[in-house]
Amino acid sequence: MARPITRKWTDEDISRLIALAEQGSSLIRAAGALNRNTASVQKMARQLGRRFPGVRETKAGLRAINIHEK
Repeated sequence: MARPITRKWTDEDISRLIALAEQGSSLIRAAGALNRNTASVQKMARQLGRRFPGVRETKAGLRAINIHEK
């Protein structure tokens, strides 16, 4: 069985990941911006001591915004 090809994280990728996490970007958006899968992005973010908001946090934030707009 062939081994999957992995790309090394460059300094530019890491700084972009940190910026996305600090901006409050979702994991899925960060993965898309970095052209990597979500597991890889989440693993690197954890190694760097960063985190992305979970689905529940994101939905709660959106509900809060909708309540205030009505």
